[in-house]
Amino acid sequence: MKALGKPQTALEARAERAIQSFPIIDAASATYAASAAPVASPSYHAVESTSFDVAPDGQEASFFLRLGGDEVAELVDDDAAFAAARRLHRLGLSPEPIARVPDERAVLFARLGEGWRTAKIDDLMHESAAARLIEMQKTIATGEPFGRRWSVFDGIDRLWPLVSEASNMLPGDVEWMLAWMAPMRDAIAAAGVELKPAHGDPHSSNVMLGPNEAMMLVDFDMAGDIDPYYQLGVQMNELYQFESQMKPLLEMHDGNFSEKAFNRCRIYAAADDFYWALRSLLQDARSLRQGLEFLKYAGWRFLRCRMLLGHPGFEERVRSL
Repeated sequence: MKALGKPQTALEARAERAIQSFPIIDAASATYAASAAPVASPSYHAVESTSFDVAPDGQEASFFLRLGGDEVAELVDDDAAFAAARRLHRLGLSPEPIARVPDERAVLFARLGEGWRTAKIDDLMHESAAARLIEMQKTIATGEPFGRRWSVFDGIDRLWPLVSEASNMLPGDVEWMLAWMAPMRDAIAAAGVELKPAHGDPHSSNVMLGPNEAMMLVDFDMAGDIDPYYQLGVQMNELYQFESQMKPLLEMHDGNFSEKAFNRCRIYAAADDFYWALRSLLQDARSLRQGLEFLKYAGWRFLRCRMLLGHPGFEERVRSL
């Protein structure tokens, strides 16, 4: 932990400006240190933000400072993310967001104590953990709308021109994958969409596990009013390789299994892979942290997308909605 006053990087200088702006912290005695290390592959973790543990008294780190990443700033609604963090905390589903400094894109959270760690896919594959995560999502969905409507297809529309301009690493079949997005969007829209408030990003790196099987959600950049089957489809796609393993999650979510609902989840999974492959390419083109394997992560998400789109039964899924 280091005292304020001698930042060695631009990010440390930004962190110190934020710390000095929080009335709850005495900058004269506070210390801080880098927290979660960024990893792009195999898990896309802490790459769109920089975080620090903060000890307000210079002794014990009781705060967690998160700085939003500049590379994807135009893709994030900071106001909506902070509002979502506050609501999820009131529900007992996330750490407490204490304050923010909008100019620095900084949010100060209560730091989770000993015994807490970031979940891994293996942790969340077990039925009890998967069911707990789904129950948390269903609890969030019963609340009032967040006021930020979002779909993965709108996200692709926003990302595509940015990536097309910034990156020369697009795969040769990217236009083929992109061409699939319009009929997928149209099929889902024709079937009807009911938006619900959602955390929106249930990847394992955004789930914290604590003592006595406690579970909390972190990272609220994707929070908004979203089709719940998008979030469920993302969860299925990350946790399991085979569809036979995925189907019980739909039963947990809906109370029964429906082929149409499952097809919707799988269509969303393909779109989500395409979205995050593009987003990782944008990071590769813009980020100063070139040691991170953004291209490897993007390549994996493109591969999984093309495998889904190229499956002989995929067009039937789209047509059957």
